[in-house]
Amino acid sequence: MSRAGDVAAGCSLLGSGRRAVVTGAGSGIGRATALALAARGMHVVAVDVDGPAAESVASETGGEARTVDVADGAAMDALAAALMDESGAPDVVVNNAGVGLTGHFLDTTEADWRWILEINLGGVINGCRAFGPALLQSGRGHVVNLSSGLAFAPRATEPAYVTTKAAVLALSQCLRADWGPRGVGVSAICPGVIRTAIASSTRFRGERATAESITRVRRLFSRGHPPELVAEAIIDAVTRNRPVVPVGIEARVGWLLRGVVPGRLADRAARASLLGI
Repeated sequence: MSRAGDVAAGCSLLGSGRRAVVTGAGSGIGRATALALAARGMHVVAVDVDGPAAESVASETGGEARTVDVADGAAMDALAAALMDESGAPDVVVNNAGVGLTGHFLDTTEADWRWILEINLGGVINGCRAFGPALLQSGRGHVVNLSSGLAFAPRATEPAYVTTKAAVLALSQCLRADWGPRGVGVSAICPGVIRTAIASSTRFRGERATAESITRVRRLFSRGHPPELVAEAIIDAVTRNRPVVPVGIEARVGWLLRGVVPGRLADRAARASLLGI
């Protein structure tokens, strides 16, 4: 399909009468995305493990709320089945739900890794597996997976988070190659530092667990880009069928420099303190 054709197809997925599913919709990027899609006339299903938060967003968008843990594959399958029984395959699926874990590798436990893998990577896999068959059968639609600018900027203190987000980026690129020719677009969104509450639910381990470190991390996120910036990037990714979208100057620079920076310099960058935290 031509570039113009991609844009036309993407635009046709947005607007009145169209349906979107957004996970992690109760706050932050998910909430901003739900509102942005609703502002374009779409019926939005706000999915969150926090039921009241999902209900609050549904009341703002005029859509509906579903309380689901994205790490539970059976629950995601049941959600997809219920929604498709009601009104068929959605037009847009945004796999946004995620958590944070910071600390050197040997300071994190097996339970820590299982937790972040099941949510950050497993949640995306579950969302794609639950809705993918119906999207492919319809021959149209778009899947948006939330990765991170850290997916291509390794950090000594973020092995777990970087691993999950790099995997989401790779998965998205694989699915795009597989599903794109069959009519279903797939985009990976890679935000930089965004002003969300993720730091409040992040697990801090080892030297990262000091009160001073936690305060610095929370201060950094409080000064980040607004989540609406990511929501608009998601709208643009669907409209233009974009493969990878870094959001924020720090993410865009990281994306441009990936594979270009000499190995030793990349090693230094990975070991350096991230903006003083």
